[in-house]
This record gives sequence, structure tokens and C-alpha cells, in this order.
Amino acid sequence: MVVATYKLQVAWGGGVDWDASLFPMDFPVTWGATLVVANDRIRSISCSFGRDRASQLTGNSKAGRLRVVLSNISGDYNPFNTSSPLYGNILPGRAVRLLGTSATQSDQPIWQGYLTRITPQVFLGGDATAILEATGPLGQINLDQIEVPMVTAQRTDQVVDDILDAAGWGSGSTYRTLDVGKTTITRYWKDGTFTVPALLEVESTEGGFIREGKDGKIIFDNRHHRLSGAALTSQATYSDAAGAARVYSGIIQDDPLPGIFNIFSTEIQTYTTASVAVLWTLSESGANSPAISPSVSLTYTARYPTRGSANNAVGVDAWTTVASTTDVLGNAAADGSGTNMTSDIGIAVSKSSETMQITLTNNGAVPAYITKLQARGTGITADDPATIKVEDATSQTDFGKRTWPSKTPWIPTTLEALDWADYNIGIFKDPTAVLKLSYWANRDTNSLNEMLDRDISERVTVVAENNADLSIDQGFFIEGISHQISANRLHKVTYLLSDAAEFSDSWVLNTSAVGTSTRLAY
Repeated sequence: MVVATYKLQVAWGGGVDWDASLFPMDFPVTWGATLVVANDRIRSISCSFGRDRASQLTGNSKAGRLRVVLSNISGDYNPFNTSSPLYGNILPGRAVRLLGTSATQSDQPIWQGYLTRITPQVFLGGDATAILEATGPLGQINLDQIEVPMVTAQRTDQVVDDILDAAGWGSGSTYRTLDVGKTTITRYWKDGTFTVPALLEVESTEGGFIREGKDGKIIFDNRHHRLSGAALTSQATYSDAAGAARVYSGIIQDDPLPGIFNIFSTEIQTYTTASVAVLWTLSESGANSPAISPSVSLTYTARYPTRGSANNAVGVDAWTTVASTTDVLGNAAADGSGTNMTSDIGIAVSKSSETMQITLTNNGAVPAYITKLQARGTGITADDPATIKVEDATSQTDFGKRTWPSKTPWIPTTLEALDWADYNIGIFKDPTAVLKLSYWANRDTNSLNEMLDRDISERVTVVAENNADLSIDQGFFIEGISHQISANRLHKVTYLLSDAAEFSDSWVLNTSAVGTSTRLAY
């Protein structure tokens, strides 16, 4: 067993200021047995990130999780302890990261996310611990609903950018790495949805992968990411052979049947944009006209579609600027018989694809009644969808009918939808290997470096022909990673692995060699 050093750092002061002066929370280099000294506060760590299942089709991107058991005999991790140097700083959203060091690598990222809670626990006998929990970037950005204004002819990576911007996620390479998308979405918008479901829709449309990096980035792999570049070369080989450089401690071959699908269908949705028209009108009028006191503002939400909208109305291509007199009338009397006060009414708006916030401010000296308020724009209606369906009869005979249950709502054309269905059914109509592989990172220096080097979406080789007797010697992609560091300092790494062989047979223009790939990638 080799000695490793770990650091769990929390930006207690906010931002990404990794303040090591307030408890760096490092495992001791000497692996001492005492667990209550200042630099030995960690009792155990577990964390995970990646897909929830080792499949490029059925595995869903999930928010990473971190759970740390801390010694809390000092009471420093009690949020209400005014004597703690952390008092007032144990707050959700603080950046958290786990780093690892080997004999040849220093402070390499293992996991990064954001604090969700610290829960103190007191036990009989005087012992006390605190449970620190954190979520990955996908969990952090999924706390509120977002609005993405209507855009047209946007690549999937551009739409991902728009979604992350709407969620308030940081821009630039520090926070996101996005492949150029291979699909261009004809028309896209979101109004009042959570961030991760919106991202997963785009992921499904592209046939790519939205994931978290171990350095805290949000990453978008396009559908050709694993068909070119470094993804074509195995980064490591894990074997059960005697004397192998990388020996796994456990391997499980999961049931492949849940990953078999021999019916793929989806709808292709197009839209029609209408002429400029009144899309919303304030229902209160006459004696019920609302009054605005001097220097007071009222905000109204104009929404389209409404109950009276045309059939299949789905949103607004563009709202027309709200104009005084045309769209807004103010009067000193509710019935409109008094002094015209329209010029005293200030107008401010905020637009989305389905709503427009209209804020009216009375800049006059007396109350103003709003006798008219409307919103104009170009409405959008959904055309009748076209449905495509692709089936494989041989697979249905062997495994029964198995329909892919999800939708890909933004595929732009029937031709691309057919390409999507043909490509997926060619791979998933038959069983593909799905593995769960584990090894001890602290077994030797090579294993420790391996733990620090590997990341999601990388290609590795697994040999399970000897003691495992699984007749496996092939390439896999890492779909999920988990770490368990126990109180006795053992570090277990587990990979979720999907079969890379089927995807390696896909042919990509300007990438694949003629005669070496048998399936056309879309």
C-alpha cells in the first residue's frame, strides 16, 4: 500500500478563494491513527459523477455527489456555534473540491462542486461528527427555472450556451467546455423549466453527452466526440492476468437486456409564424380599470398562448415594442372620461418566448387609471408533426419488441431523424457489454496515478479472460466514476463502463479510414 495525500478544500469566504487558513482539512501524510487533531478532521469520503448507468443511450447525466464525515469534537462545523471560525460562512453554494497527490503528481482534481449542507451529529460517549454534503455543477444550476428567449438556426452547442447563460452559470473555459454541435435546431426556446431537463433534451437531440468534469466544468461532448482524436486510443488497460500493470479488484457484468432497443420513433415538429397581432389584453376595464398612485409602479405579465389563442399556439417569435397610446392609455377617470394621462405613464418591458413583463410607472401628480393595456407580437403555431419509426425484426424475434421510450423534441428534419434512428438501432438492437469495474487506488503508485489521470468519456481496455472468465478483451468508455475513501485510508475507485466496440465501427467523414469502419455515423 502506498501513501497518498488528499485535500478537501472549501471556499468558505465565497467565490473560488480556496482559503486554506481555515482548516485545510487534509489527510495527514503520515496516515496517523488519531482523528481529532487539527489537520486530521476527515474520517471518510465518498463521491461520484457521470451517468447513472453505463450506457451511451440509456444512461442519464446526473449531478455529482460528495459526502464527507468530519470529526467535529471542536464544534467548528456547527452552523450556530458563534465561537467557530467558520461562523456565518457555512452556507450552501460554497465551492468545494477534492484534490489528490501522488509521488509524481501534486494536487490533481478528483471532484469539484458546491456545498449543500453540513449536518452535525453527536453520539453517546462524547464523540461528535459532521456530515458535509455537496452537489456537482449540474445540481447547482438546477435549483431554479430558466427562460431562454426564442432563437432560430442554432447549433446544439450554441443552445447549451444559451441554457447555461440563462441559469447564471459562469462563461469561458473555466466553467464550460463545449464541442461544436453536429445538429442545428430550427427553432428553440424555453419558458419556465429547470436547467438540467432542458440540457438533457439538447443532449438527446445531438446524441451527445452533457457531463461534469472532475475540475468543476460543465462539458458538452458532441456525437462524434468518441469517434475521433484521443477517444480512438485506449488510455489504460485493466486486466486479471498475472503480473498485469493495472489489476482490478472486482468486475461485474451488468444485465445488457435493459439496453436493447429495436424500435426507435420520434416526431419532427415544424412551426408557422403569424403576422403581428394583439396577443394579450388586460381584462380589467371601465369601472374596474386599475389605478396607479403617483410614483408607484405596477407590473403585468402578458402571456401567449392564452385560453383564447389559436389552436396549436406555442409561443411568440417576437414581441412588438409596447407603445404609448397604441398599447397603453392612462386617464384620470376609470371610465376614460377624465384628463388623458398617457404621457405620464412610463413603460419598461422584459421579454421571453411566452411572456412579456410590462412595468407601468405613474410619473404624474395624481392617480392614473389604466384604461387600455395590450401586448402585440408575432405568434407561433405548431404544425402537424411528422412521425418516423424504424424497427428491426430480427432483434424483435430474439428479444421481443423493445421501444426506446424517450423523445428527441428538437431534431430539425425527417432526414436527420431517420439518420438518428438508423444509427441507434444499428447499435442497440443487440446486447452490448456493460461493466462495473473497481480497483484499489492505493495499491501502488501506478494505481494512484491512474486514479488521478482518468476522467469521464475516456477510452480504456478491459481484459477479463483469466480469473474472471468473462471472455472480454475490448475497449470501453468511462461513463461514471465513484470514489470511496474509508476511515482506514483505503481508496476504492469504481468505473461504469460502456462498450466502445460498436461505436468504433462507425465511419466519420475526414476521420475514419476507408474499409475500417462499417457503420455510417450521422
